[in-house]
Amino acid sequence: MFVSAMIPCCDFTKRDYDTCVDGALCVAQGATGRWCAVMYAGPEFLKEKGIKPITFDEAYATVEKEGGYADF
Repeated sequence: MFVSAMIPCCDFTKRDYDTCVDGALCVAQGATGRWCAVMYAGPEFLKEKGIKPITFDEAYATVEKEGGYADF
């Protein structure tokens, strides 16, 4: 899932920003049930792919529903 956040770079496009920008954390669940950020997604990547990130509150609700725990 993509969660709105201020990010310093985009791992998908390999772009570094001068200052943190509105982007997203790419969050995934590991084998232990822990959800954590695995990549940063920049605004240009999100726009190009048509991705609308969710809020932290929405992400935590999703994690609770799935029975895991959040570490992001």
